Amino acid sequence: MTTHIHLRQFIHRTRLPLKNRSLVGSTYLRRSSFCTFSPGEDLGPVSKRRSRGPVMAAKKASEGQKQEDGRYKHTIDLPKTKFGMRANAVTREPELQKLWEDNQVFKRVADKNNGGSFVLHDGPPYANGGLHMGHALNKILKDIINRYKLLQNYKVHYVPGWDCHGLPIELKVLQSMDQDARRELTPLKLRKKASKFAKETVNVQMKSFKRFGVWADWNNPYLTLSPEYEAAQIEVFGQMVMQGYIYRGRKPVHWSPSSRTALAEAELEYDEKHISRSVYAIFKLVSVSPASSDLLKDFLPNISVAIWTTTPWTIPANAAVAVNPGLLYAVAELHPHLDDNSTPSKANNPN
Repeated sequence: MTTHIHLRQFIHRTRLPLKNRSLVGSTYLRRSSFCTFSPGEDLGPVSKRRSRGPVMAAKKASEGQKQEDGRYKHTIDLPKTKFGMRANAVTREPELQKLWEDNQVFKRVADKNNGGSFVLHDGPPYANGGLHMGHALNKILKDIINRYKLLQNYKVHYVPGWDCHGLPIELKVLQSMDQDARRELTPLKLRKKASKFAKETVNVQMKSFKRFGVWADWNNPYLTLSPEYEAAQIEVFGQMVMQGYIYRGRKPVHWSPSSRTALAEAELEYDEKHISRSVYAIFKLVSVSPASSDLLKDFLPNISVAIWTTTPWTIPANAAVAVNPGLLYAVAELHPHLDDNSTPSKANNPN
């Protein structure tokens, strides 16, 4: 039979001197205000019992006896909870995200709000590979804004999308092929391979965005290669043509010799350490307007327009020289520097 007694009774029964009572009280109060003993058990001095504890435990262990487990556990009332003591994010985060997806948490919260509408159409990333820190920064910042709007009682609708056309996707496809396969590749075959690669990449990136914890309408994204999207683009382009916004003109087109395709401004990379050397160049006049023919007829056909540029690599592609009707131009006759023994020659080069 086991009996529970109060700490003060324990001190009184052991008849310890007064100087030892404070020591016993301070020691045992940190653990429990109760202790357990069996009737007839000789408690003895506390210090002696405590010193025998490790010795007896070692003796039982050497004799193969199992030490009692949790002898005083039932005397302590500790809180019990199923909440994990560790974050264990590798396991817990996918569980939480699955809970959000199964219960349509984003849609239910947005539908419950009765404020105004907040619609965010995502600026589409390229479907050309795995995600990086730029993708994470972009999507997480948008997710913060959407959740903030949800807390402000807005009906938030976030539409994700992917750009499935362009050089980055084609380059990824070409990099996965050897030289022989590239030679036999036709434009139609390249388009089919690029379409297949883009669709596979969309699924991979979508799983990663979900793993980031981003809330969006993942079941209804827009893809630029879908027939519905392309039909809508053609319709809008047709309306722009009918209203006169589309016209034919001239503009510089950047060309990539290695990729054999045109490049957009965003796809150009400049060497920051490059030093451009300025040059002077002349462009010969092939004809003049009737208004200027009387002034320049004496100089034709040996007259040119002089220019100065800091981008000399653009000279081969130049098609025209711009002049300002509000400025005054002069015709200058230049002579080269000659040695005393050389014969002078005339050159008409305007300044």
